[in-house]
Amino acid sequence: MAYYKTAQRVFAEESSQLAAVADRLDENFDRLVQTIFDTKGRIVFVGIGKSQIIAEKISASLSSISFSSYTVDAGTAYHGDLGRINADDLVIFVSNSGETQEVIQTLFALQTIFPDGFKSIALTGKINSTLAKNTDLAFDLSVSKEADLTGLAPTSSTTATLVFGDALLVALEEKISFDRSKFALYHPGGSIGRLLLQRVKDVMHIKIPYVYQTTPINEVIYRISDFGIGMTLVKEADSDKAIGIITDGDIRKKFLSVSQVKKSVASDYMTKGFVSIDQNKRNRDAWRLMAAHDISNLVVTDENKQVAGIVTIHDVL
Repeated sequence: MAYYKTAQRVFAEESSQLAAVADRLDENFDRLVQTIFDTKGRIVFVGIGKSQIIAEKISASLSSISFSSYTVDAGTAYHGDLGRINADDLVIFVSNSGETQEVIQTLFALQTIFPDGFKSIALTGKINSTLAKNTDLAFDLSVSKEADLTGLAPTSSTTATLVFGDALLVALEEKISFDRSKFALYHPGGSIGRLLLQRVKDVMHIKIPYVYQTTPINEVIYRISDFGIGMTLVKEADSDKAIGIITDGDIRKKFLSVSQVKKSVASDYMTKGFVSIDQNKRNRDAWRLMAAHDISNLVVTDENKQVAGIVTIHDVL
């Protein structure tokens, strides 16, 4: 059986359902973005089951762009977790049916706790449900059918809610002019944080391979292999001044053009001079410099323009 055909059908079905949900979006979405922006407290998502799982993802996305957000499981909310919610929070209820008992109980309990009112949003597949009718703003995320064979398993409906959350994330990024540098502040341990926040000196190799112009090529190859960064610097004979560089690529490119390989030395393969970067520059600057010169490593210099280390493309990404 060609199961990939089934997979293609699911993609097509869910795509068509998403298009229908998108067509129903209107100015109320703008109201939601503004409401979240104006909220002095936190953004609290309430759901249960698979709706809660989707809510977790949306909440995590908002937290990643500086909006304080968390989720409360409706199944435990009625047993003490209601105390985690404050009057100045915005509570977003997620329920496809809009009639889920635990979710409705949580809604009504909060109305009792906060008799003067609290801000509430419903993400639901039933716009005339109890949940939708008792919240400040409700979004119709209904789908005409689920994508699974029974038509019962949450598939298209959960995808619609998930994509709604993604759309909300992007809209809020636009609202607060959130860019890559700000994103990195909340992801300092990830690849984006490493690229945008860390400095070259934090990732450079301080053990630097060197050879002299007169070093035999077989020793040059061993030197490059021993250090494992694909290059070595070349010094003038009887001097500590680095005047060039030899990379793996240099040897491969020039090997056949050297007439007497066994008698060849470092200067036969060396590229005179090298591209360098100050150790206090950001990793992104190193990446851009390497990309501009189509190279995979840079010499790192200190405040005195002396060689302080080597950084490779793998170190900064």
